[in-house]
Amino acid sequence: MSLSTTTGQHPAETSRWPLPDTGQRTVIPPAVLATMTAHPLCRGCLPHGVGYYPHAGGHRMLRAKPADDLLIYCVAGQGQLQVNGQTLPVTAGDLLLLPAGLAHHYQADDSDPWSIYWVHLGGDEAPRYFDEIAGDSPERYRVTVGVHSRLAEEFQALLAAATRVQPEHLVYAANLLRSLLAFAALMRRQHTTRHASLDINRVNSYLQTALTRRLNLDELVAATSALSRYHFIREYKRQTGQTPMQAFQRIKVSHACYLLDISDDTVAQIAAWLGYDDPYYFSRLFKKVMGVSPQRYRRERGH
Repeated sequence: MSLSTTTGQHPAETSRWPLPDTGQRTVIPPAVLATMTAHPLCRGCLPHGVGYYPHAGGHRMLRAKPADDLLIYCVAGQGQLQVNGQTLPVTAGDLLLLPAGLAHHYQADDSDPWSIYWVHLGGDEAPRYFDEIAGDSPERYRVTVGVHSRLAEEFQALLAAATRVQPEHLVYAANLLRSLLAFAALMRRQHTTRHASLDINRVNSYLQTALTRRLNLDELVAATSALSRYHFIREYKRQTGQTPMQAFQRIKVSHACYLLDISDDTVAQIAAWLGYDDPYYFSRLFKKVMGVSPQRYRRERGH
């Protein structure tokens, strides 16, 4: 049985949670949404709004009859979902699948508030993707996929694309959303309990959530493992061949490449968005990783 039977497109009904500098929230304007709903490459599965709420203390939402489908991915902290008379705890690695028309209430934990990615979506493909993700799970509205850096990366790519309201970007965003949903379904099926002393996926997922800010190693260690600083670095390097901070720089530069490809933002604007106050330092770092400057990278791609 499908999780949703509503296929109409509607503006996202998002919370009014006060967005910090490190958070992101993009809602597609209703007029643009109405136009893109008719596009043959978007009408089956279209994002209505996308966001990232870090350490979302006080975040809560009650919807009596939501007009669109909603996917929430918890990457840190805790919260809870109330649906169909049940109260379900939500922890890092959980996905919430909330179809259109289903009354629900969710909120962040008071002492350990969650960090979440979310996307409101619509189209007749959306409930099919929800069914694919839920699979044979006895709980249809909360499933565990684990904390995956790739899934966080998919959300970041979707956020960057949906922020730009030109039709070609929204066509791209619609298909990024399909990729995200399909990957979530794959991860739900492959989810297993990890026994490694350091969960690299959890670490890299945390690095993805910190893209727009500076991050020190002690914070990273405390947020993602119970290891000492020394053993954390050693184990991370053993598994990946690089230090955590080298990996963080590469993740930032990789996202910078993506922004250089899809936007007209200046190098200084991209550097600032990624948490670098000095665009010249950022350019040197970019060249160290990529072998060319950001300007040359963009020029060689004809942008």
